[in-house]
Amino acid sequence: MASGRTWIIVAAALSFAASQARAHSWYPAWCCSDHDCRELLRGEDVTETEDGFRLWDGRFIGREYAKPSPDIKFHLCEEPVTRAIICFFAPQGQS
Repeated sequence: MASGRTWIIVAAALSFAASQARAHSWYPAWCCSDHDCRELLRGEDVTETEDGFRLWDGRFIGREYAKPSPDIKFHLCEEPVTRAIICFFAPQGQS
């Protein structure tokens, strides 16, 4: 019989998997491939300029390419090997 601790671990794993699925649920399929998109983390700063958005690593997204984010966070979809930007989402009022 499984112990209470085992059930807690299983519940935590299922909760994490569900939150990961929800995190990708609103990304357009052509942007995400179900794993290429993510919310930007602390330290991954975005500076808004007149022409668009400058990422912490120097990459630039033109204002015309930024899509509205459904929350108050920045999200980035990038090709994992080349780091080419596929989609960029900016909070409403920032694009």
